[in-house]
Amino acid sequence: MNNSDHFAKSSWMLTLASLAGVVAILYLAKGVLIPLTLAVLLSFLLAPVCGWFERRKVGRIPAVLVTAALAFALLGTGAWAAAVQMIDLAPRIPEYQKNIQTKLHSINDYFSNALSRVRRTAGDIGQSVPTSEPADESLGHEERPQPVRVVLSPPSPLQVIGGTFGSMFIVMGSTGIVIVLVVFFLIRREDLRDRFIRLIGGGQVTGTTQTLEDAATRVSRFLLTQLVINVSFGLPIAIGLYFIGVPNAILWGILATVLRFIPYIGAWSAAAAPLGLSLAISTGWLAPLLTLGLFVILELLVANVVEPWIFGKNTGVSSAGILVAAVFWTWLWGPIGLIVATPLTVCLLVIGKHVPQLSFLDTLLGNEPVFGLKTRIYQRLLAGDQEEAAELVLDDLEHRPLVEVYDTVLVPALALAETHWHRGELDEGRHKFILQSLRASIEELGERQQVMQTKAAAAEAAKADAPPNLAPRPDASRLSVLCLPAHDEADEIAGMMLAQLMETPECLVHVVSVAAFVSEMGDLVKQHKADVVCISATPPSAVMHARHVCKRLRARFPEVPLVVGLWNARGDLTKAQERIGCGAAAHVASTLATAQQQIRLLLQPLLLRPEQPPQPDLAQLRLAAAPV
Repeated sequence: MNNSDHFAKSSWMLTLASLAGVVAILYLAKGVLIPLTLAVLLSFLLAPVCGWFERRKVGRIPAVLVTAALAFALLGTGAWAAAVQMIDLAPRIPEYQKNIQTKLHSINDYFSNALSRVRRTAGDIGQSVPTSEPADESLGHEERPQPVRVVLSPPSPLQVIGGTFGSMFIVMGSTGIVIVLVVFFLIRREDLRDRFIRLIGGGQVTGTTQTLEDAATRVSRFLLTQLVINVSFGLPIAIGLYFIGVPNAILWGILATVLRFIPYIGAWSAAAAPLGLSLAISTGWLAPLLTLGLFVILELLVANVVEPWIFGKNTGVSSAGILVAAVFWTWLWGPIGLIVATPLTVCLLVIGKHVPQLSFLDTLLGNEPVFGLKTRIYQRLLAGDQEEAAELVLDDLEHRPLVEVYDTVLVPALALAETHWHRGELDEGRHKFILQSLRASIEELGERQQVMQTKAAAAEAAKADAPPNLAPRPDASRLSVLCLPAHDEADEIAGMMLAQLMETPECLVHVVSVAAFVSEMGDLVKQHKADVVCISATPPSAVMHARHVCKRLRARFPEVPLVVGLWNARGDLTKAQERIGCGAAAHVASTLATAQQQIRLLLQPLLLRPEQPPQPDLAQLRLAAAPV
């Protein structure tokens, strides 16, 4: 193992050990960290409101006090309303027991009958099996062990008081700590931010500031929008349950608002209690079905329409990342961890974006693709999934023109395949499959392009109130462009892309097969009367192969304009043109768009020249002038 591998292994081990230490601290110090985390998240939520008051010429301390008072008054009002509703509901629970038992019996009748039949069958089978020998009953009645009962002493008054009010004191104490911390954080937020940057940044003020601002903006926006969405979910729930006739509809609306902060399962957890209550208060099934339908319709509407429209990509966390984070934080901190899982995951994602050592967090939790589109298509072709690769190309074509799709996606994917094949990283069969798949995709895109051009011509003719002229011009009257592959099939496939882009009613483009020898290419140039010749060359040996073909053509046709396509080339094209060495008349392009532009510039003078009148046939003239 060399030094670099040993260093990389040591670095990973150090990172894993650090993560294990952080997780242990989070678990052991949760009694301190949970109130601190809640205070920080509430500070993120209330900081924009506090800033709004300060921009209205309200002082810092009054703005903070007013903001905190309004926020905790709303929370306290919600908690008080929920408590009142629960107190009102508690005495009526025994009244609903009969309806619940009736519905449970009606639901379980079928299963009870089925279970009885299974038991009778099992009993019949058991009677047919021979019984074992009876056990030795040598022990008398007096020798059998007597049951032991454990009698607990009655609790003391202190234990009763502690059990009754202990949890209440803990909740009230934690709430008070959170309120004090929120007020303190809002008053000293700039000073705390600077100290945090100084402590964590290690002198890198710019990077730490960007990280902190990004995290604060994302978390604040997420919490505020999630609160608005959850209220807009809980309010219709309360109204709908009220009209359905479910008691204490306000309680269930508040519960739905709070529980929906839990990702994915919160809304369905909130539906359990009102659904059970609707079963209890009704003798039929209409109220339970309406209750279930209300939750299903609202959750589907909010989750699939409202949230994607409002959130978009604000949080940047993937669905799988949210699920993993929910499990992780619930394991660490219990129900509170489940509620704060998404905001904390957003903070981890931001840290992973800005800290190189923790970039794996961005890869694990982010919703951005880890590969570019060209790499994703190439990876799908490597896996033999031609259909998905074609779907990715068609999806990209919906947003960009064909020439950009070719230059930024298919040509780079073709170059990757050629480079890996020449390095020996691809076997012959897989390389051939990739080329065939790319060829099929290009042919399909070409047919799609022709259909679109035909529709566009028909639309133009409809606007001009004239029949469309769909008849192709004669080949003899069109300019000719010849695409020559420099060496192998990949060069021919790239030439097919250029031919699709250059094909117009005024210009005819021919793509020469890779099966043609270099010695035959000169005859093809003469045969097609090429006005411009394009040499297509893909990496990794594009310059060498293009130079060979270019010199052969230049020796035979010194006046024919040449365009050399060094597709996906990087670096200075001037040096590449000097290496090719075919003079100033040879133009070099690295993209199909540039090659298309250069060819059109070379063809422009030929399009503007006046057409020569047809020469008369001398034999016909003599025949016409001869005496009869």
